[in-house]
This record gives sequence, structure tokens and C-alpha cells, in this order.
Amino acid sequence: MKPRKKYNEPRLHEYRVRYNAGAGHSANDSFHYYQAENAEQALSFHEAMMKKKNLFSQTISVEEKYPYTTPPEWIDKSEVLRHE
Repeated sequence: MKPRKKYNEPRLHEYRVRYNAGAGHSANDSFHYYQAENAEQALSFHEAMMKKKNLFSQTISVEEKYPYTTPPEWIDKSEVLRHE
């Protein structure tokens, strides 16, 4: 029997970015979901996608999915917003 392969690639986690169209349109928040190594990378994916589609928004929060609870919890990682 062959031993299992060990991958050197970092583990990906699920993140969601909450955003809306801006202060004047803040009644409806939207979410985008990303697979990323960390919250900073998820935020950079979100910013790149918004720029590519010529969309402007305000980012409300970045959260990491903690799948080991029922139902899964979202852990706030919004400190990455203060490091922009």
C-alpha cells in the first residue's frame, strides 16, 4: 500500500465578505464567498473582483467559517479592514 501524499500547499478556508453599495444605500448588505489562505487574501480577492467589474462598494466585514459547530459559525476577522 502506498503512503498518502503530503501536499505542501497551504490549507484554504472559507471566508465571506459583507458589503453594500455605500452609506446612502446601506439598507441591503450583500455577501461574496471566497476560498483563501487567510482573511487578508480573501479581502484582496474581493477588492480585485470589484475593481475588475468596475463596482464601488463599502466593505462591512470579513468573516471566516468555523465548520466544527452546528450550525457553522462565522468568526469575525474584520481587523484586516483597519490595515488597508
